[in-house]
Amino acid sequence: MRSLVAAAIFIAASSTSLSANQLAGLFKTTNHDFGTVARAAKTEFRFTFDNPYNQTIHVRSVRTSCGCTSPSVETETVPPGGRGSILAKFNTGTHTGSKAATLTVTFDKPSFSEIQLHVKGYIRSDVVFQPGEATFGDILQGTSKSIEVGVDYAGKPAWQINNVTTSDSFVTVVPTEVTRQNGRIRYSLAVSISGDAPVGPLESEIIVHTNDRNLTTVPLRLVANIAPEVSVSPQTLSLGDIVEGEPIKQLIVLKGLQPFLIKSVESNEFEIEAKLNEETKTLHALPLIIRPKAQDFGKEIKGKITFSTDLPDRPQLDVGTVFRLKSTIEK
Repeated sequence: MRSLVAAAIFIAASSTSLSANQLAGLFKTTNHDFGTVARAAKTEFRFTFDNPYNQTIHVRSVRTSCGCTSPSVETETVPPGGRGSILAKFNTGTHTGSKAATLTVTFDKPSFSEIQLHVKGYIRSDVVFQPGEATFGDILQGTSKSIEVGVDYAGKPAWQINNVTTSDSFVTVVPTEVTRQNGRIRYSLAVSISGDAPVGPLESEIIVHTNDRNLTTVPLRLVANIAPEVSVSPQTLSLGDIVEGEPIKQLIVLKGLQPFLIKSVESNEFEIEAKLNEETKTLHALPLIIRPKAQDFGKEIKGKITFSTDLPDRPQLDVGTVFRLKSTIEK
């Protein structure tokens, strides 16, 4: 009988019932001000939260109080230790003026509860970006790229762009006045990303400074992906305890922006079997059979597998390896 009571107490203690205040406390922030944005500018904000509990959190839905903002659940199921997010898109193409919205997020696991997120902003009707964001797509690491973004203004005849700034040293913007007639003014922004940009996704903001005393700045979102000439996945093989001479199967994926050839695969720590394709491709999914060579048993061994390519700038690509070697006797 006592064991049944103890089990019941354990089950009750291990189950988590989260209140709205507790759920709201998981978010990094529950409020966001988009500030002053141009009409048709792509404007969005991601509300993120972490799950510190030992049970899965499930987001059932999200609804909005205003058509000026479209929310969506990006992560429905968040495991213990995981991260979830709610994306809020400010509908600048269909609304103008001062707008605010309450986003109600409904959770149904580990318990039913609702919390509220809040957004607001001012959508200018007199300034329009064409297109709504500076989108670069993929840029090869070490190379530069430039695009043009138009800025249309309708209002005061003396309106002008005084300056354009950005927090990224590798981004430059040069504004040029194109036309000015009857209160309708058009500028062109020459936006460039230099070869100094670091590898990885880039989300930044360009700030357009004007002589309008009431609304001096207008932001423009910048999005790009700085891609290496070739990448390898996974970058490290954490193999744990393995037995000397025992075969291990691993799939290595090598991806490049231009077709390339894998010439050989070598390692000081492993004997490797690999079927190499003799044609140049942008994507190589390479199955390997690796057997650890005799080393110091019981110690952590760090090494690498080296792929030789015909790329002039990246003739070698390395995958790190970490393992502890066991003898056949220990097996």
